[in-house]
Amino acid sequence: MEFKDIQNIWQQQSEQVTLPDFEPAKQNLRKLRKKQQISKIILTITGIVLIAFFFYISAYKYSGPLFGMSLLIGVILVRVYIEIKSQQQLKKINVLLSLEDFKAQLITYYQKRKKLAFTIIPILLIIYNIGIIIMMYNFYQYLSRGFFYYIVISYLVSFVVLFYFIRKQVLDELSILESLQES
Repeated sequence: MEFKDIQNIWQQQSEQVTLPDFEPAKQNLRKLRKKQQISKIILTITGIVLIAFFFYISAYKYSGPLFGMSLLIGVILVRVYIEIKSQQQLKKINVLLSLEDFKAQLITYYQKRKKLAFTIIPILLIIYNIGIIIMMYNFYQYLSRGFFYYIVISYLVSFVVLFYFIRKQVLDELSILESLQES
């Protein structure tokens, strides 16, 4: 073999395409799945507590509490359904595809999440707050003022905290979508 042949073989070896490292993508998907699982668990527990409260106060006997609790429970059930569907979509993303196909799947996933964040979720929050207002009206009539104010303040604090976390999650997802679209 001549030097030119050896040099040619060496150049071909150095030009061979290396496979991208999919481990960071897999880890990010695992983190995202874990966050969704936690959200689903929290929503499910909230739904169970609301259903237990529904029967505890016998809300089915009175139209006001029945309507208010139905709104609250309905919103939680819809959110659980959304998270389950979102998790199913996330499981369909294949990290072993080409980088461009993988990126296209992620962009599609985050665009759907963005659509949810700016259309469905605000509507659900409004409906949930309507349910709370209906329940507060009933609480005002039947509870002592001190306990009523405790419930109102607790709700406001928990709503602000919940809103903060929802906003943070949406902003994180938007920044991921933006970085995917830029690269």
